[in-house]
Amino acid sequence: MTSNCPSMPRVIRTLLLLIATVLMALPAADVTKPAEATQPPLRAKPTVAVVPIEGVIDPHRAGQFERALDKALAGKPDFIVIRLDTPGGRLDSAMEMLQRELKIDGQGTKLIAFVKGEAFSAGALLSFGCSRIYMTKEGYLGDIGVIFQSQDPAEPIKYAPEKMETVVRTLLRQCGSHHGWDQAKLQKMTARNQELWQINLEAKPTFVIEDDLPRFLSEHKDVERKDGKLLRGTDVVGFMVAGKDRLLTYSATEAVEAGMATALVKDIDDVYRALGADPAQVRSFEPTQNELFAETLGGWAPILAALALLCVVMEFKMPAGGLWLIGAAAFGGLFLICQYWLALAGAPEIILILLGVAAIIVDVFVFPTGGMVAIIGLIAVAGGLILAFVPDNIQFNPSADGWGSAIGYALTQSILALVVMTIGIVVAIAALPKTRAMQRLASETAVDGTSAGAVEAEARGLVGTRVRARTALRPSGYVTVNNHDVSATTEHGELIEAGDEVVIIEARFGEMIVKRASSA
Repeated sequence: MTSNCPSMPRVIRTLLLLIATVLMALPAADVTKPAEATQPPLRAKPTVAVVPIEGVIDPHRAGQFERALDKALAGKPDFIVIRLDTPGGRLDSAMEMLQRELKIDGQGTKLIAFVKGEAFSAGALLSFGCSRIYMTKEGYLGDIGVIFQSQDPAEPIKYAPEKMETVVRTLLRQCGSHHGWDQAKLQKMTARNQELWQINLEAKPTFVIEDDLPRFLSEHKDVERKDGKLLRGTDVVGFMVAGKDRLLTYSATEAVEAGMATALVKDIDDVYRALGADPAQVRSFEPTQNELFAETLGGWAPILAALALLCVVMEFKMPAGGLWLIGAAAFGGLFLICQYWLALAGAPEIILILLGVAAIIVDVFVFPTGGMVAIIGLIAVAGGLILAFVPDNIQFNPSADGWGSAIGYALTQSILALVVMTIGIVVAIAALPKTRAMQRLASETAVDGTSAGAVEAEARGLVGTRVRARTALRPSGYVTVNNHDVSATTEHGELIEAGDEVVIIEARFGEMIVKRASSA
């Protein structure tokens, strides 16, 4: 047993040598790979787009917002920042924009509001359609009163009836349920005749609008309303925050403290950083120069349409060597270009209007049908005109949101254009024939004498007189009465050549209604 003791260290040394030999034979370990494998993968920064809402909200602004959102959503960004600085505007336009915001909520893109200055009324409505609201210290939010305001500053502001206010309150509750904003506070921004109550039964105060107070009291039998307070025994557990005839409005600091805004920021770059995005990588969808020009011109769209139609009519009533048609083309072109860039007029409207004009020309110059084809042409022109005021994306979709209000707006604008055209025709027929310029443009050769004003003043006394057509009547033109050119129109749209004899059968607004002498 003792003979084996001196050999033990040798055995251990042999084993250690074998282990060392095996380890040296193994490949060298890559110490960098385990370190890299344990590090979490780098997360890509979120993609952000920005869409502005600035100035008064109206149908043009709604269309601009719709187009910008479509372009932004095409890139599937993580966030779309809505940059707001608006005093409010039209309720129908704001509701259309808000409904579009609420639909985006489930599409994988989050909407973020940035209130740069003010977001009153319709602007506040759109702010609460977003999941977060960032504000500068100079910002204001709220006052979603539904009012009727006259163009006359002396006229007092009138609040809309309960029927309209109820719709807005419903939309605000929907915003609250989507994004977690306090629904009672939202409703008090528009519910002028309801009280807002704060109730302190739990660690966090609860806010209840007057409409919901009876339900709250029925659920809390130990709480009663007394002397303008809510009492549980002798303890005051609730009080009125805002009474009737008041609309809730917050400064930026107040909004954050009340939980009606997310945070204060210095500028929009702070918003991008709060979202984890690189400000340099944000895509901006500002209105283009063409859109800004079209928007400026868009306010005059009914007038441009009226002037184009007026020039077409005047070419038939008072031929001027094609100058009226040139004017019609210029005004009509501006109108269609304007509506095109506002996404209101496209190929269907242009084709319909051109076909209508062509039908009128055919009836008057090529193949007279007693006005039947011309009437069809006028209907086509009117249809194209109405469609040119309806957004392209909903004009043939009655079930689309905002279709009814869009059609109402289109009819209003079209009627305005027709009223302006009618007034223009009356003024032109009464005044233009008396001008030297129209005398020169209408006459194929010089006519001695000056304005026919005196003849037109005695027009009714000329009924039954036979005169000569100075220009072709197609059906309108000029006849010569006592060496003066006087505007004339044939009775039933009959075409009469220059030089033919006609008889005056009626006078309207100083214009002669004539018939071919042989058929008189």
